[in-house]
Amino acid sequence: MNYHTKDLLTLLISLFVLGGCNNPSGIGLDVDPGDELVGVLTDTLTLQAVTVQDDSTRSSSFAQTTFGWFNDPVIGKTVANLALAIGKPTTVPRIRPDAEIDSVILVLPYGTEYFGDTLRPNFTLQVMQLDEAYTDGEYSTKQWTVKDEVIGTKTIGRFAYKQTDSISINKHIDDKDSVVKDIPQLRIALSPEFFKGLFSEAVDSASLSTEAGFNNHVKGLYLRVAESEMTGIGGLVTFQGVANKTGIELTYRQPNGEEGDDADTDTVRTFLPTTVQSNSGTFRRLTSSIQRNYTAEVQAQLDNPAGDYEVLYLQAPAGLRTRLQIPYIDALKGRNIAINKAELVLYTSTEGDEFGLHAPRLTLYREDIAGQRQPVPDGDSRTSGNNFAGDSRSLWYRYGNWRAFGGYLDADENRYVFHLTSYVQDLLQGKINSSEFFIAPVAVSDNAVPYYPVLNAGGRTIINNSAGTELQMKLNIYYTQRSTD
Repeated sequence: MNYHTKDLLTLLISLFVLGGCNNPSGIGLDVDPGDELVGVLTDTLTLQAVTVQDDSTRSSSFAQTTFGWFNDPVIGKTVANLALAIGKPTTVPRIRPDAEIDSVILVLPYGTEYFGDTLRPNFTLQVMQLDEAYTDGEYSTKQWTVKDEVIGTKTIGRFAYKQTDSISINKHIDDKDSVVKDIPQLRIALSPEFFKGLFSEAVDSASLSTEAGFNNHVKGLYLRVAESEMTGIGGLVTFQGVANKTGIELTYRQPNGEEGDDADTDTVRTFLPTTVQSNSGTFRRLTSSIQRNYTAEVQAQLDNPAGDYEVLYLQAPAGLRTRLQIPYIDALKGRNIAINKAELVLYTSTEGDEFGLHAPRLTLYREDIAGQRQPVPDGDSRTSGNNFAGDSRSLWYRYGNWRAFGGYLDADENRYVFHLTSYVQDLLQGKINSSEFFIAPVAVSDNAVPYYPVLNAGGRTIINNSAGTELQMKLNIYYTQRSTD
């Protein structure tokens, strides 16, 4: 391959900028002197962006799902409640009227994500019974019917979700009680009287003998934050389904029904599993139920998705995403150029944001001509079938690391950077037809590049796109003109 040299400069940076401005913080990559290439400068291409609603999704698709109450001062309020199944144990408890229930504990192991106030959080949690039988596979937009009676409550100063927050609990092991360390988990005491009635001997045994009958009888539980007790911003945490841990620990004592010398008291310990492990994998039966109220600024963009806006809003779980377009990229087609590097640079906005924190990670993906989500070549982490992990022209392949795709918050520069070399090249070569793509928050703990709506994180970010400013979003292109000889 031959290259034309136009002058003594060894590097020019091609900037696709809405205002064609330069950024003093040094946007672009430092080039090794041995890799210097001659480029051509153009400012004819622009980026257009708008906030749009993300799609709903199912909690069953994720190892952890979001819960909490977050009153974002810029975006609006998000309420993420949790519906969960009361699973049928191997032996269904039948509690006699003269039984004494020692404890009923709802156990929810924490996930790895939290986004919100870490200094002054205070959450009052309430547990109720569902007024409809729990059903699997519901979307996060489902609003469950719930009974009024509160059967469990707990006030906590913070969600103790970090691995250093392991707890000591009493476990009955080898016929004796022991104190053991366990993974971080939320434990809420539930009403003994409620469960005494739920599994009373008076309940028709036939209704409890099958999975369907048992589920119709017990229905399920609903966990929420008591909004009337909330002050400040709050936050969103994640819970995970762990076999033999996520569920209800029930312990009770009752006479064994014998008389005379055979009379005794039995201690019964039962675990009602929300999550079970089978040969096909982990089956989790807990679902986020999300409600949102957006500010007028956010709603204005949702109502007018054809516009181009100077402030953009991104929100998880499955809340808001930004749609970006490169409307004039056709101007570079047919010019026989090679894209050496391409990077999208997004600056966070802090104006009017008293909260001031931003999602630690974003993802970027596109849609095909059928409107189905697809990863861009540089961020393709699929490994099965006709899919592939990255692209041989991308930084992914070059560094052997999915993190090379980018999307992580640079707190020092208040920006996110994505590497889109293969994507831009494919646009020019016609391998990808649409120059429209999307960005949204995702979980830091996800060891892949998601291209679907997520429920396993609760981050948000606000992107500055003010025309003619140093903080306007930019798509930096390094390219070389191929020789026509």
